[in-house]
Amino acid sequence: MARLTRGAALACIACLGFTVLGGTACTWRPEPRGSAGTKSRTYHTVKPGENLYRIGKHYGVSSDTIARANSIRDVTELRVGQRLYIPRGNRAGLAPAQSRGKSTDAPRSARGNDALKQRVRAEAKRNAKLNFMWPLSRTKLTSRFGRRNGQPHEGIDLSAPKGTTIRAAESGKVIHSGRLGAYGLVVIVKHAGNYRSVYAHARKLFVRKGQFVEKAQKLAEVGMTGRTTGPHLHFEIRRKEVPKDPLLYLP
Repeated sequence: MARLTRGAALACIACLGFTVLGGTACTWRPEPRGSAGTKSRTYHTVKPGENLYRIGKHYGVSSDTIARANSIRDVTELRVGQRLYIPRGNRAGLAPAQSRGKSTDAPRSARGNDALKQRVRAEAKRNAKLNFMWPLSRTKLTSRFGRRNGQPHEGIDLSAPKGTTIRAAESGKVIHSGRLGAYGLVVIVKHAGNYRSVYAHARKLFVRKGQFVEKAQKLAEVGMTGRTTGPHLHFEIRRKEVPKDPLLYLP
């Protein structure tokens, strides 16, 4: 595929309503794996509205770990009433940041802004029936929404090793899947209510333009394409082309 010139890339980004962004170094460190003893096995029965991400967050286990332990290849095929084995599960349901000390799962979002967060999430649910989830199940927040080095940073940066699965934060239609200037390899999903989510700097893409995707469906893998200093996901949520703080929309 021919490389975009700087002018062509900027024009393409402007057409989609995006600005060029920078990157951040990865500081994530994986936990050592362990095996669950037979005497402490934990099981969970799937309830209406649940997905692997929410179940994993409840028990302090990544969704990928649960999927592998239960031979689940397609997370969209989760059935109500299905019994799942939770490896290394925590029956008390402690949040990962509480049960494991330093965060290796999705960070707590928008601390000190709970009232605004509740209003924003309620509006998305009321107007568009949207309930966004974290696109990475195990990550560390390395850069927030706002201004960075005097420049606007229109999303959040989530560090993770190369190859980490990136999942759709909500269901929708893929309107871009490919290279886009400083974003590198990027997927853009259009949701109900004029919302869009952006997943940038991927190393590999698994969806195509025009494809409809389900919430939690695998979109891509974490990489460091485009302008970045380390492997991470740059994640954006936009409404009517206006960038919003993703932390206000995430659980």
